[in-house]
Amino acid sequence: MDLGLATHGLNEESRFKILKRHIYAFIKHFTIKKLFNFIKTEYNLKTKKIRLNSLPYILKLETTNICNFKCAYCYDGRRQPVEGERAFGRMSFDNFQKLIDDIGSYLFKINLYGFGEPFLFPETLDMIAYATKKNIGVGVSSNLNIDDDTLPSRIVESGLEVLIFSCHGVTQESYSKFMGKGNMELAFKNVTGILKERKARGLKTPFIDWQFCVTKFNQSEIPLAQKKASELGIDNVRFIKPFFPVSAEEDFISDIFPRKRLELSNHDNPGCSWPYRSVYINYDGGLLPCCKDTRLLSNDFGNVFRDGFKTIWNNDHYLKSRALIKDPANKELLCDTMCVRCPVTQIHLR
Repeated sequence: MDLGLATHGLNEESRFKILKRHIYAFIKHFTIKKLFNFIKTEYNLKTKKIRLNSLPYILKLETTNICNFKCAYCYDGRRQPVEGERAFGRMSFDNFQKLIDDIGSYLFKINLYGFGEPFLFPETLDMIAYATKKNIGVGVSSNLNIDDDTLPSRIVESGLEVLIFSCHGVTQESYSKFMGKGNMELAFKNVTGILKERKARGLKTPFIDWQFCVTKFNQSEIPLAQKKASELGIDNVRFIKPFFPVSAEEDFISDIFPRKRLELSNHDNPGCSWPYRSVYINYDGGLLPCCKDTRLLSNDFGNVFRDGFKTIWNNDHYLKSRALIKDPANKELLCDTMCVRCPVTQIHLR
């Protein structure tokens, strides 16, 4: 089973820990209904069905696209949207609840993050708690640069299963150069608080996965990061390839992930499982087949708050896109969705 980007890391040990996380979510949140849906999903993916009798079992959901940072090459430089692009905003708890009530019984996991900072707004913790009560595992990615002494205890109390800690440096200099601004010590204070609260409650969650994007200016800090993770008791530290454009400045291209490795290859992406296993939902309900090009409103396949999820899942956009994935070399296909511009489908046209 190809888990794609879900298991990326610098070494096998790191990838194995992440794989264990997915297995844990599968076992913990198992139901007969979810199992049957999972089997149908994998069969539909294997046979490249176009119209599906299954629903996704993993949801990527962005509660907000607002962020307190301006990381290098992130979300088009955090510039203000222009006409035809998605504005900045946040999802209401009521809309989240309606969505989970609709399809939550099929979900093993929700990745509750996108291009914003989830913990900027208190309703995110309510969403985590609600999904947890509905037997769904929740993961969040955060820079943890929130100055609130109550945040660690509220995170642990919410039932969060996985916390991806985004921190790309162990010195304030490299941290600021990558992340634009922020206080590294505040971030680690919150990590320490979460670990302390977790231990006090006799819990093993949230599993803390430190995500460290490797650049030329921070690659020398890898041993320091490993040492700090061990000292604090962080569960995993993952040194990963950043999602930079090939044209990124030289100082952001590491020796570990050289410029040529920023390019997509057929080996990296033998196919696309997104239109079968998962989906990306923006804070405003706009649904996309994956997490690429979330700004353009024209990329939306529909709006779950307006149209309903199940109506969108087999609509014309999805049928055309799955047909393209099934046979990208078919010149007679008239697909006008964002999938036609995807490097994964273009690879197979070469």
